[in-house]
Amino acid sequence: MSADDTVQLDAFITPGTLLKAAREDKGLSQREVADRLHLMPGYPAIIERDDFKALLHPAFARGYVRAYGKLVGVEEQRLLSAFDRLRGEEVAPEPRKIRDRPLQLHPTGLGVVIGLVLLVLLVLAIWWFRAEPGAPASALEEPLPEYLAAPRNNSDFVTGDR
Repeated sequence: MSADDTVQLDAFITPGTLLKAAREDKGLSQREVADRLHLMPGYPAIIERDDFKALLHPAFARGYVRAYGKLVGVEEQRLLSAFDRLRGEEVAPEPRKIRDRPLQLHPTGLGVVIGLVLLVLLVLAIWWFRAEPGAPASALEEPLPEYLAAPRNNSDFVTGDR
């Protein structure tokens, strides 16, 4: 087998197949691998299937693969190059579109406008019904009856002497 054949074979080897073969050679179960690496119980199976998107935190997949490889004795450089090659083959996500219109800091809806109009109408109605139609403002200020008027001097006070 030549060096080109080895490179071609490495192109088809995934990190999951490398890890599974090494785990089986060591005689470990997936549960034992999860316990030793402090992973969730299903993670070794997901890693061996190369389904890194199914992980709870896919951003940590490279670290999980590296730790798994150290546990079962796989050469780190070979494992990570297979991982990078696999991740490079995945389709890049479609870029998100940027909004064309400016963002509103506070949306002014129809309910706010209707509420303001009703408030203005309420204030106008109160003002309208408080004033008598056709009466001047001075007519509204009637003098107080004499018994309610304030005393003018001290002699106006009623004393207990009768």
